[in-house]
Parts: sequence; C-alpha cells; structure tokens
Amino acid sequence: MSKTTITAEPNKQELFITREFNAPRELVFKAFTTPETLLQFYAPFGIKMKFNYANFQNSGSYSWTHFDGADKIYCTFKGVIHEIVAPERMIQTVEMENQPKGGQVCLEIFTFEELSNSKTKLIVQNVFRSIEDRDEMVQSGFESGVVAIFEQLDTLIKENKI
Repeated sequence: MSKTTITAEPNKQELFITREFNAPRELVFKAFTTPETLLQFYAPFGIKMKFNYANFQNSGSYSWTHFDGADKIYCTFKGVIHEIVAPERMIQTVEMENQPKGGQVCLEIFTFEELSNSKTKLIVQNVFRSIEDRDEMVQSGFESGVVAIFEQLDTLIKENKI
C-alpha cells in the first residue's frame, strides 16, 4: 500500500498532498473528476456523501454534503472548477460552508503524473488565503480524513470498481 505524504512548510500558505496509486493515470483522473465515482470514496470512513450539484468541466461548479451515520449533516463543501486538462490536471476552489470564519477558500491543484502504464502519482497543492488559514487546516486533523479517502480509492482500484 502506498503512503500518503503531507508537506506543510512553516510560514507558507500552501501544503502538498502526495500519493501513488497502482492504476493508470486515466483511471485515477477519472476517479477524481466523476461524481458517481467520488461518491464511493471521497468521504472519511463512516461518513456518507451526497452531491447537491456537480458540473465537473471547465468553469463548472459543485457542492457536496457529508453526513454522519445518523444522517446528521457533518459539513458542506462548494467550489468552482477552473480548469480540467484530462488526464493531467484539475484546478478548483473549495470552501466549507457555514463556518464561523467565512471566506476560507482554498485553491486546489490536482496533478496526475504517469509513473508507468500501471502507476500514477497524485500531487495536490492546496493554496490558502493566509498562513493562518493553512495552519488551521493542518491543526484540524484533516490528515486522517485524507488518508482514509485515499485508502478507500485504493480499495476501489484493487476491486476493479472504477
């Protein structure tokens, strides 16, 4: 199993998430740009996900909600898709709704590097409005959710469910 690496250098507004998948680049790209597939893995263990709307194309937008086991809303995210270059890159914004401190929008750049015909390296660069916003994310414990999401994607790949 591949290891998820999160790099957040001090005094910077960005962080990087890196993970290798044992799958062709086209398949990994498809997983991150197809709402039906995202529903299968893009929430931490025990959390359900529902798209409120999803238009994964250039200048598109999306909104999804995470629910806990009792169907209580956990959080809602929304964003704009700025660029999709299949199967190389996706650039989008993401913002968690209904937060006490509004305006915490993050720019996400997903880069899909082909390492071989059957291996892909995903690099996600998250750029925050401020160092403080980035540090809040790092301290929130988000890492365990990211690791869980990638492990679920690994399982879908191994079981040929994409």
